[in-house]
Amino acid sequence: RTMSDKIPVVILGAGGYAAIVHEILSSRADVEILGCTDKALGISERVFGDGVSVKILGDDTILPDLAEQHPGLHVVFALGPELIDVRAKLIHVLEREGIPALTAIHPSAVISPMAKISTGTVVRGGAVVGARNTIGVFCVINLAASIDHDTTLGTNVFLGQGAHISSYVHLHDNVMIEMGVSVNNHVAVGAGAHITGGSFVNTDVPEHTVVSGVPARVVRSIES
Repeated sequence: RTMSDKIPVVILGAGGYAAIVHEILSSRADVEILGCTDKALGISERVFGDGVSVKILGDDTILPDLAEQHPGLHVVFALGPELIDVRAKLIHVLEREGIPALTAIHPSAVISPMAKISTGTVVRGGAVVGARNTIGVFCVINLAASIDHDTTLGTNVFLGQGAHISSYVHLHDNVMIEMGVSVNNHVAVGAGAHITGGSFVNTDVPEHTVVSGVPARVVRSIES
């Protein structure tokens, strides 16, 4: 492909997670990575190591200008779980500005042909997404996380490394699941809930709560 045939892409975020996204996108012949956005103004580039660096284009407010300069511009989130609220706000900005997102799937991820992965989702290496799962927009399925079958993820759901989601589960919008969590069959996790690392979830989780433990129990509420 020539440069003009490629999809221009901006990575939103320039920390360690951006290096992961950059690696996934670099394996695609149809993508041209323009650079990253970052709040640390004054920094002109971010070095990811081994001679790999990307331009810092500015903060997120420059996206409308970039969309005008680069027809067909797409974005990919590289913002971690601690920024899930920022991610949610940026989703509304992108919708308002009409800037589409790109799906980024690591070549070593295992995705069933009967699964639906929506735009803007990032799937990392070693992840497994089974049959008849529906993954919403702007989700993250992290390193070695797995989803069995017939499960639904809403918008902006974050699965940490090694999280295991069973079948017939429903994770609503803006749910954050930390590393090593297991969610049992037929469990619903309410919007904005946060499940701490290593927990085993065997019952439904109310929205905007933090749950923890084996078995997981509500430990506090989150202001919505």
